[in-house]
Amino acid sequence: MQSPTVSQSGANELESAEKPLLTVLAEFAHSLEGDAIPSAVRDQAKLCLLDTLGCIIAGSVTAEAAALQRAERRLSSGSGVLLSPSEEARVLGYMGDVLELNDLIGGHASIGIVAAVIGAARQADSSGEQVVDAIVAGIEVTSRLYESTAWTKKPYTESGMVIPSLVSAIGAAAAVARLRGLSVAMTAEAMGIAGTIVSWGPAEVIFGTGGTIKPILFGACPADSGIKGVEYALAGLTGPPHLIESPLGLMAALSHSFDESEIRSPDVWHLLKPQRKLHASCGYTHSSIDAVVDLVRQGVNVAEAKQIKVQVPEYLLAAVRKDHMPETPNEARFHLQYCLALAANGADFISPAHTLEFERYASPEIESLMERIEVSSLEISGTIHAKPYNISRVTIEGNDGKIVEGGCNAPRGSAANPLTDDDVLQKFRRLASARMPDTEIESGISLIQNLARPGNDKGLWAIIDDILEADAKAS
Repeated sequence: MQSPTVSQSGANELESAEKPLLTVLAEFAHSLEGDAIPSAVRDQAKLCLLDTLGCIIAGSVTAEAAALQRAERRLSSGSGVLLSPSEEARVLGYMGDVLELNDLIGGHASIGIVAAVIGAARQADSSGEQVVDAIVAGIEVTSRLYESTAWTKKPYTESGMVIPSLVSAIGAAAAVARLRGLSVAMTAEAMGIAGTIVSWGPAEVIFGTGGTIKPILFGACPADSGIKGVEYALAGLTGPPHLIESPLGLMAALSHSFDESEIRSPDVWHLLKPQRKLHASCGYTHSSIDAVVDLVRQGVNVAEAKQIKVQVPEYLLAAVRKDHMPETPNEARFHLQYCLALAANGADFISPAHTLEFERYASPEIESLMERIEVSSLEISGTIHAKPYNISRVTIEGNDGKIVEGGCNAPRGSAANPLTDDDVLQKFRRLASARMPDTEIESGISLIQNLARPGNDKGLWAIIDDILEADAKAS
């Protein structure tokens, strides 16, 4: 009997299916050259850089960021003034995450990728264009991994882990490998190593009592691991090739199943579906906040309601439903009832001040509102075309017994309701004003928008140096 034949395209698909997923992602990262990246994707990568840089600048003035930089300088193997690429990436990653305003593309991809690229690009003498393309590669790799479990990840009480710390390390390694000129095979090794040495992303640190170390998880640790993964691969160390898909691997730890096609798909650009934060709080709170804001805008007196019933997907309950007043700025950023009470009391969005100065905002009126907010689970379906955390329902019961219902499937900044380019620029202006005069803010915006222009990369390094040097003096 004649053996069945396989067409060349079918053979290529079979060969691809047999490759470790890390190799598939490494090949994808290497394919992003020239016209392979649409100009609209590069434009979004620049906005990610600008948005993340704004978060870094605003976060750099916090006491926690100053404390981390003091520690990093004491640990530095250099003079105590200059930081290595890994040390710089850790500091910048922490600064950019501390206010909980960094974007939600691929979970929290930009903060880890941008911190890694900035930390590594000078060492590699990279051009502005190479910086942008590395950011594209890192965010797209991270997003493919994150999106593969969007509807199937385990409850946090079952896994005890959050995914952004882990997938962003793999994306950061892909980005840095491009800057350092690694081959596909070595890029896959670097990605496997980075995914091995990164923090396990304990959910307790994010959603429980995390202390002030929490912001290291989504930016600093992935960026550091990506840079180290590349250096270790260059030194000849090897990583686990099947780290993603192994029955003992990443997806087995984080999810009940995962959609492999999300990782293999060559035709999806996650950067063209941006999710950037308006609220300085956990993304899991945004849908409910906007549902309440919308009711207030309609004239509903939410602040005087007898009861406010809020429904969110069940897996969010252990993460953001709290049974006490916030006790730290970080806890305030992950406190659903606190954020909802602020919105009911007239806040159009949650600002950094609402959490940094939570003791000032946590008035008796806010505490009374919080006591009237009941948070319970909402049944959702995969047929709803939104991230599960973007879905909420709100029911207001007035003192006269009147019931008003509301809800939100697309909070401001989500992929279905994105911030405009101008919104992102205005957000950068607000955040950068923490330490930059208006003229420098506008020149910084122009610099990032035209980063491919020769010499503009030097301007980016100057902004970073100003941040780090100012904090070094303050420390």
